Amino acid sequence: MDYRMLYEILYALAASNGREQALFGRCAPASREAFSRSLAGDSFPEIWFEVPLTGNPHFDLHTLIEREALHPETTYPPENTGGFPETFRWFANQGANVRQLALSWDLLPGETPAAAIQLLVSGREPDTVTGFLKAAGREDAIRRYRIFSENLPEGWFACYFGVFPGRPGGNLRVECIPDRRQQAAYAKDPDLLRRHLEQAGFRDFGDTLIPRCRYLADTPFRLEFQFDVEEDGSAGPVIGVSLRFARPPGEGDWHCFDTNREAGKLMDQVCEWGAADSRWHLLGDTAFARRVTRGEESYLLFCFTAFLKLRWRSGDLTDAKAYLKAGVQSR
Repeated sequence: MDYRMLYEILYALAASNGREQALFGRCAPASREAFSRSLAGDSFPEIWFEVPLTGNPHFDLHTLIEREALHPETTYPPENTGGFPETFRWFANQGANVRQLALSWDLLPGETPAAAIQLLVSGREPDTVTGFLKAAGREDAIRRYRIFSENLPEGWFACYFGVFPGRPGGNLRVECIPDRRQQAAYAKDPDLLRRHLEQAGFRDFGDTLIPRCRYLADTPFRLEFQFDVEEDGSAGPVIGVSLRFARPPGEGDWHCFDTNREAGKLMDQVCEWGAADSRWHLLGDTAFARRVTRGEESYLLFCFTAFLKLRWRSGDLTDAKAYLKAGVQSR
């Protein structure tokens, strides 16, 4: 079955029963174009729908490809790689130290979607990130990356690196995961959390960041921090704080967004903070696992809410977003 058709089915299932109007807005045509420009590999890409939980309904699209889906000897054209053919060629020739290459598409109704590119890694080899930045045409970001990474607290794993050519400054974004021991410590010791964020170069705390991150660290969900790295290697005024729900198909109760369950209690709190509105109640209904067959072809299509991200800008909590992970498994 054509991958574009499978994407249409995925989106239709996620956005059905009024959820398109309430969650996704009018971005579906732009998302189709973005998806069609993300088909460099041999397999269906992993899909992430990034859905804001306040403001006008809309979404951004993320498409992720595994290294095994690419061939080192292939020439990748710009039209299938979001305009990053050299980065895909570089990625195809890497080893087990890389995990996925992602295209992130900013979607606006009636406008041509623009892509950014990110690398997700499995190991801590700094030369891999340097190679990625060179292949993405951002050698200017290597120095800031090195300064930033050298200052990270012990036990933090930098898992994600992204560059955004279409945004002001073309900034470098890095996401870090504290280990479980540190997350537990942050829930008990907010001063330690503040010291570690300062060590990473962050300065714009405001009044709510530390106490609310302490609350988030005390939930059962894994905590991650996302920074925009400035030219001097410090962290910029915007910080993203994510919690990973990550219940893949067949593992547990997907419909966890109930006010009597941990995710529902968390979302009620986020609403009280003013970072989300009542639309979060629709998140549980976006989860599905549906088999689609056509002739001898059979595919399992799935979707579930994998992440919540909150953003602070210059010390003020601005908004929250849900990340719906979707994909296709052929069996």
